Amino acid sequence: MSLALIQESAKEVRRLAIAGSPLAVGDFRLKKLIPPLEKAGATVPVFAQVAKAISELVDGKEAESAARLLSLSTLLNAILYTQGQSGTQADFKELEMYSAASANTRTTARVLKPIIQALTNSGAGRFEVVKSAVDRGAFNDLRLIDPAIRALDDSFGELADLMAEKVLPTYGRGIVPLLKKNLVLKGKKSDARRLQILHQLDPEGTRELCKSALDDGSPEVKVSAVACLGKHEECLPLILEQANSKNKAVRVAALRALATYDREEVTKLFTELLKGKSLDILAEALRVVRNRQVVNSLLEEGRRVFDLLLKGDNEQIPRFSEVLGCVEGRKDAEEFLLGCFNQCDKLAKLKAPKNFILSGTDIMAQLASLVYQTGSPKALDTVLAKRDVLPASAFGEVLQSALRTWPPAKVYDEFSPLLAQKKGAGKEKNAELQQIIGTYGHQEDSGVDELEDPDSPEAQALKKVEWDPRWVDAAIKANEVEVVCSLAGPGNKNAVNFLLKALDEKKQFRTGMIIEALARCQYQKITDAFLDQVARRAKKATFYDWELQQLFASARHLPVSDLPRLDEFAGKLDEKFVDQFLEAIGPLRVVSQKAQ
Repeated sequence: MSLALIQESAKEVRRLAIAGSPLAVGDFRLKKLIPPLEKAGATVPVFAQVAKAISELVDGKEAESAARLLSLSTLLNAILYTQGQSGTQADFKELEMYSAASANTRTTARVLKPIIQALTNSGAGRFEVVKSAVDRGAFNDLRLIDPAIRALDDSFGELADLMAEKVLPTYGRGIVPLLKKNLVLKGKKSDARRLQILHQLDPEGTRELCKSALDDGSPEVKVSAVACLGKHEECLPLILEQANSKNKAVRVAALRALATYDREEVTKLFTELLKGKSLDILAEALRVVRNRQVVNSLLEEGRRVFDLLLKGDNEQIPRFSEVLGCVEGRKDAEEFLLGCFNQCDKLAKLKAPKNFILSGTDIMAQLASLVYQTGSPKALDTVLAKRDVLPASAFGEVLQSALRTWPPAKVYDEFSPLLAQKKGAGKEKNAELQQIIGTYGHQEDSGVDELEDPDSPEAQALKKVEWDPRWVDAAIKANEVEVVCSLAGPGNKNAVNFLLKALDEKKQFRTGMIIEALARCQYQKITDAFLDQVARRAKKATFYDWELQQLFASARHLPVSDLPRLDEFAGKLDEKFVDQFLEAIGPLRVVSQKAQ
């Protein structure tokens, strides 16, 4: 019996198992195998059974495709295993076994393709594709494990860190052998990421490996090993030894790990280091140190140095800046910060010391930032009280304090004139104002998610801020397109007319943002505007650039009722953009299916 047809069928079935069973319905490659299989079935009945199974699959419904594809695959494998060689000559050995987190997905190959390309290729715009996939849970798919592990070596550090922190740990201990396979203790940052994930998934099993890394690892891997061993109190003597390492990064990591322990030897070490000339290696550790004695020593040093600044000793600026770096994020330093901030206007005349870039006004801005970060009503009121003496670089803290404290009308009256400022400090404040509006405006996809800590109380409080409706007309008058896009809402005809005019500008690069804003304004011909822009931009683009990515991303804001028009348009689009376009309108398809 010739197995060529069976082998070809098995190859196509494997392809569809990877692509997703719904794509098997109507698949032309499987269909063309039916006639020769039926012909062969006249003499070999099992071929007829395969032909029948394929017919039921390709002519059936998507809801039944998974079961039928599995049945067909089982039949083909049974034929191949009984008619061909199914074993190999090798020694038996016990395999390393780990449990894996389950993954249940119906993601098609069309959706996975751009994600895999972003993980395995180079070029601009990849991080946005991967970040979006992480946010919508697309990595709950075992087919992405290998590309995600390969991405640990990516030259773009943010993408590699995203895989290490948000994606790979979710797969569970089942990926431990895959991570160990390519781990090199004398390797680079990618190996440090591997070691960190291994410890996160299997803390006890990886402890000895981390100890080996302290002896034989590269500096990058040693930093990771120190952070891992720092979570085991019995390894504290090893961490104390690394606090004297010649490598600065290793010392910083060791001090950061030790700071979480309130023990006598740790207190003694930090107290001695606080007397040193430089505090920069202590900054990360002192932000989280638990021991009250160490914190009091730090604040006492800060008050001593600040008193010298008030006396005009500008040589103390570097030291005080280091102290501020050490208290960043500490709620128990609020009293110290407020005490210094209330007198900060006396620092305005201090010039930067020799070989140092910060001056007295920079220290004022640094203090304003730290006071604002404490988040208390008293702190916000104090920042606002000093708004007339603070430098322009502290305007962000002033505006955000006002947004969280004042009524919307007062915020508008105080700060809206800045939209017309185009020079000097006014221009700098205008830029900061627009950035904050873009981050915390009314648009659905607020830029708050791009912040370092979008879940912080400060970010969430600002996201709920109400904006005075007069901001839109003021932005139109100042010709600030991004501000209008961020704040425009339903029923604002002036905003719609302004945005349509902006959309037709030849050098417009914010088309996606404008389409989203028009959708929020409930513009009736929004789909026409979207398709017109896609046709224009795709005609000029040679690849899927950032502008097209943003424009395609706005498709999810279009009316679901226009989905047939969008599908029809996809057939006319340049082939190199079709997959991305179909993925972009995917959310509309999901909504439509749920409605049906």
